[in-house]
Amino acid sequence: MLTTVCIRCGKQRIFLKKWKEKVDNRGTVITSELYICPDKDCQKIVDAKFAEMRQKRIDSEQRKANLRIKKPAVIVVA
Repeated sequence: MLTTVCIRCGKQRIFLKKWKEKVDNRGTVITSELYICPDKDCQKIVDAKFAEMRQKRIDSEQRKANLRIKKPAVIVVA
């Protein structure tokens, strides 16, 4: 079994849960496992940091979608 360490404190992460799911309720069944830091306070900080990163990515994607490209000005040479 693959073991990992916490990205913040370096402690050995522990198994929390395992679940199976299908993407869009079709196709291959995917088995996922969730490992967490044994230090609850550290895990809260890591979760908050990931939530902040996720929100920044969503905001960036929304800004990209809302950008409008301006048409270049037409220059008339006499």
